[in-house]
Amino acid sequence: MSDSHAPNVQHHFRDIAHQHDAAKLGIWLFLATEILLFGGLFCGYAVFRANHPDLFVWGEQFLDERYGALNTAVLLISSLTMAMAITFVQREQKRPAMIALFITFICACGFMVIKSIEYNHKFHDHLVGGIGFYQVADHGGGEQGDHVVAGAHGDEVKGKKLWDATCRSCHGATGEGVPGQGTILNTSTYVHDHSDHELVEFIIEGREATSPDSVLYLQMPPNGGNPLLKPQDILDIVSYLRTLEIAPDASSAAHTETVAENLEEEDGGFLASLPRSTVPHAVQSPEGLAPEGAAEAQKMAVYVRPAVPQMDVNRPANAHLFFGLYFLMTGLHGIHVLIGMVVIGWLMWRLQRGDFNRQYYAPVECGGLYWHIVDVIWIFLFPLWYLIA
Repeated sequence: MSDSHAPNVQHHFRDIAHQHDAAKLGIWLFLATEILLFGGLFCGYAVFRANHPDLFVWGEQFLDERYGALNTAVLLISSLTMAMAITFVQREQKRPAMIALFITFICACGFMVIKSIEYNHKFHDHLVGGIGFYQVADHGGGEQGDHVVAGAHGDEVKGKKLWDATCRSCHGATGEGVPGQGTILNTSTYVHDHSDHELVEFIIEGREATSPDSVLYLQMPPNGGNPLLKPQDILDIVSYLRTLEIAPDASSAAHTETVAENLEEEDGGFLASLPRSTVPHAVQSPEGLAPEGAAEAQKMAVYVRPAVPQMDVNRPANAHLFFGLYFLMTGLHGIHVLIGMVVIGWLMWRLQRGDFNRQYYAPVECGGLYWHIVDVIWIFLFPLWYLIA
């Protein structure tokens, strides 16, 4: 009985053709379930877009179409090389097939690298949906809630790590301040004249750019723009800030006033002269679940670059849904790309071992079909998220 079967043919199939047809039927049934999975997400996208059109118009500013276009080109190239690999395997051209699979694998790696760069912008600006759009500083038990600091003293070592992760981008490595982003802290009289716990309370509460106490008209977002920071974490940051302090003098105060005057005198303001970032900063992102209203938007316009469209300063309702759905759909697709990389690596290993020939190439063809459906899904994701405003 075994003599009637060719190599690589399992015992429950009549011949290699029967096995090949069964394998293709199986992969197509699996891909049908993938289409059902992403089809539900695309339906959800359509519902959210129909119900919240302004939300998606607002959210487009945070997505860089150049990254999306580059990833699209990378995946199209990978589809071509995967198809070439199948053809080369059918012709028993082992070396060209290996090169084609290797290029496909490299393209998959490139896609994930580009996506990680794009995600990094979102994580840095706290544009991750969910808790990033909630105010959590006043949650907790008691009348004061989280305003009660857990400890009496902060940890400078932990504070430095938190400073580098949260505060450095706006206030500089040593508290020297970043023009247009954050005020000077190492020579600040406010920091010098207030206790650690008073500074913690101030950071938790934050301050609007239009506040009378704001000299440079820069917003201090509640919790330093990171709602996940606990009061003890903020106390650690303040403790580290104390190590950066320089005794304030008249010259530093005069310097602060000069910077403020320059902001007022320059045509369009200092912020307008800065290069336009494709990913706005966290202070321009929504912080709540409900619209702030026209009055609040008018206040925010004081410190937002005039080059930024008016939609930038409006905070639409349910803003967290945009990024929640974005990460769900693109993240799930990214997981499929990672699975595809594992499949391609497995095919390369088997090809190197000499498992495939003119008659037996079903694993390569099935792997190629999976990779093509991953590419097709991205071809839909790219215009829906990056191009349709």
